[in-house]
Amino acid sequence: MVYEVDMSGVASEDRNSVLSGLRDVMERRVNVFGVSEPRVTTARRGESYQLVVELAGIRDTEEAIKQIGRTALLDFREVEQVPPTAGQVGEGEGAKINFKKTELTGRYLQKAQVGLDSTTNQPLILINFNSEGSKIFERLTEKNIGRPLAIFLDNELISMPVVQEKIAGGSAQITGVDSKELKKLVSLFNAGALPAPLNLISQQTIGASLGLDSLNKALIAGGAGALAIMLFMAIYYRRLGLVAALALVFYMIFTAAVFKLFGITMTLAGIAGFILSIGMAVDANILVFARTKEEKAKGVSGLAALEEGFRRAWPSIRDSNITTILTSVVLYYLTSSFVRGFALALLIGVVVSMFSAITVSRVILRTFVKS
Repeated sequence: MVYEVDMSGVASEDRNSVLSGLRDVMERRVNVFGVSEPRVTTARRGESYQLVVELAGIRDTEEAIKQIGRTALLDFREVEQVPPTAGQVGEGEGAKINFKKTELTGRYLQKAQVGLDSTTNQPLILINFNSEGSKIFERLTEKNIGRPLAIFLDNELISMPVVQEKIAGGSAQITGVDSKELKKLVSLFNAGALPAPLNLISQQTIGASLGLDSLNKALIAGGAGALAIMLFMAIYYRRLGLVAALALVFYMIFTAAVFKLFGITMTLAGIAGFILSIGMAVDANILVFARTKEEKAKGVSGLAALEEGFRRAWPSIRDSNITTILTSVVLYYLTSSFVRGFALALLIGVVVSMFSAITVSRVILRTFVKS
């Protein structure tokens, strides 16, 4: 999808930074959980500023547009006159209300989300502004204590909460919203958190024929690598190696199930993270088996040697996996798009591998190894 950015309300010296910010906002919007691996790029065609959004695995264009959300402009307005019937905007005899635009718009809004009131446990909306927006919002609330503050999206009134007190720090709560409308209202807030309006000017669906060959090669390489690992384990550790191979099969099934459960798009980056995590899963088994062999060499019986092997290997398994998890978290939060997909796949794979190595392998070995 190609979107044209309306820069008519943006100063010329700020347009490049606004376009860059829009790209980041758009990417976060379509990739909230880091699972779809979108590609969002900027383009310049003469005086036209554009955003090009590519989404993998979506064939329905309408679904893709819905996923991105409404391309809207959010703004906050002062209420100059309150209607005589409280809570009924524009209703009642002689009712009249005027809205005065302010400088507070969606460009200052960082995030909106559903939360719970710590006292009443009732659902509410939490909104956060950036540093500049916090100052504007503080002045605005101080000026309008006890009066409504109207929130508009595409020049349509979506909410009009009453200001209870001066709000500093850029964080605010909107209460009294019907629970059925909470999520819809939050999505409208986030959809309007754009510094400039967007217009969809073209859309196109492209088949995966070019990437299919690379995808098949990656899957073949991953399968060959997994089989080679299993063969090595069976030859070097014999019966223990066969148990490790069986545990590895369970690990791959569990990991694939988690990927499916969270709807992760398995692009080449995701497959690379998954294959790398297979190596981490085998690494844990090698540490356990090496410790077990050391205990057997001391004359310890089979089952006791196995338990001691797990106990002594756990600190090394824990530390190595935590290191990889930390690296994955850093990559996930400090990068974007394909690198985030790789980091997320690796993170999930490592967490599942810890469960597989300590739980699945131990259960199988306890069942078959005799003291």
